[in-house]
Amino acid sequence: MGAPAGTKGRNGLDNRQVERLREQLQQLKLAALAAVRSSAGELSGEDADLFRDSGLTGDGALAEAEFERDVAGAGQVRTALIEIVAAERRLANGEYGLCVDCGDIIGFARLEAQPAASRCVRCQEKEEKRGGPTHFPG
Repeated sequence: MGAPAGTKGRNGLDNRQVERLREQLQQLKLAALAAVRSSAGELSGEDADLFRDSGLTGDGALAEAEFERDVAGAGQVRTALIEIVAAERRLANGEYGLCVDCGDIIGFARLEAQPAASRCVRCQEKEEKRGGPTHFPG
């Protein structure tokens, strides 16, 4: 979906860069899927044991805190997975590398550091200052 070798598409990326980023997204997706599966197992097995045994030790608050930490971590991994899938969808639609807010080029350096980025730096900073909801365009 990128431009022919040596030329850049409207997203500012050449074919080699697009393929490199596509591979990074795939690797991130596989890692996120593995983390989701792992966290689901931890939440159902390990934490159930912790809660069951906490009555014996009186450490219910500790067990609850650990459970909340695990749930928060699982939520972050799921959010990352949603962002990755949305980036893959933008890639398939020819919109990858373009800011979802202003339409400007996101830039290879930013995408290389954050392959699922959906906003240019300027719009991302505005969104973070505004404290707006996470956006999963795709």
